[in-house]
Amino acid sequence: MLDINFLKNSKFFNQRTLKKNEVLFDEGDIDNNIYILLAWELSVEKYTTRKKTETKVLGHLIKNDIFWEWALNSNQTKGLKLIAKRETHLLYINAQEWLEEFSKSQPKEWLDLLKYIIYISNKRLLEANLLITANYQISHDILSLNQINNKSIFELIDRIKDIINVDYILFLEKNTVMENYLIMKYDSRKQWKMQSEIIEITDNKLELLELKLTDTNYYIQELAIWEDGLWYLVYFRKKKDFDENDKKILTSISSWISWVIKEKKLIEEERDKNFMEK
Repeated sequence: MLDINFLKNSKFFNQRTLKKNEVLFDEGDIDNNIYILLAWELSVEKYTTRKKTETKVLGHLIKNDIFWEWALNSNQTKGLKLIAKRETHLLYINAQEWLEEFSKSQPKEWLDLLKYIIYISNKRLLEANLLITANYQISHDILSLNQINNKSIFELIDRIKDIINVDYILFLEKNTVMENYLIMKYDSRKQWKMQSEIIEITDNKLELLELKLTDTNYYIQELAIWEDGLWYLVYFRKKKDFDENDKKILTSISSWISWVIKEKKLIEEERDKNFMEK
């Protein structure tokens, strides 16, 4: 077990506090530190433009995460940007300057640190494998669709329920005429049956209270925004909380559902256009 308090008091480790939105390091930066996140959260981002004006969020680091362990054997440039989501506290050691001395003077703590690095690395590999598997399964199902309609969308939602192991999923669409109203289109507990329940929301934001449900372990995923639409998938699970990797998987595979919904909209628009021309 990693003794954080011992490391805090060790002369080999330093502490750092980041303010909200402060950058820990940017793409192209070089430092030789191995970091341990003591409290709160860092956003892991990647630039999507050459001018580095926009980024895509790839994930989040949370309490007790250890990162940039590559400093153990290299001083390569950073390929990601890390930003504090709120005030964040870090512990770090310069691997090039102090790690060898630390390993000699504190062999037990060094071994504990090494074991923890291996544990976190294996955990990340497992999470990455789950993400890849989930994306493969849902993309395979989409490519196997004979047609895109409400029934096929509901079937895909049921497949997500099995893939991510949740108890049920609600699918809601914003009413394009009345502001602050959603339409409950599908409830996976009522398999393949289209719903039409009207849900009133406050300030254009969906909360569990508006759904009038007693289940408290849920995750709301906003699917996509168009000029004429906004969709939500709401996931419910009774026995297991939604951890960061669950949310990452749900965000990723929900984007596939968003694509199918958009395709359905385009098909409907083209059909209506042809009907009017006739």
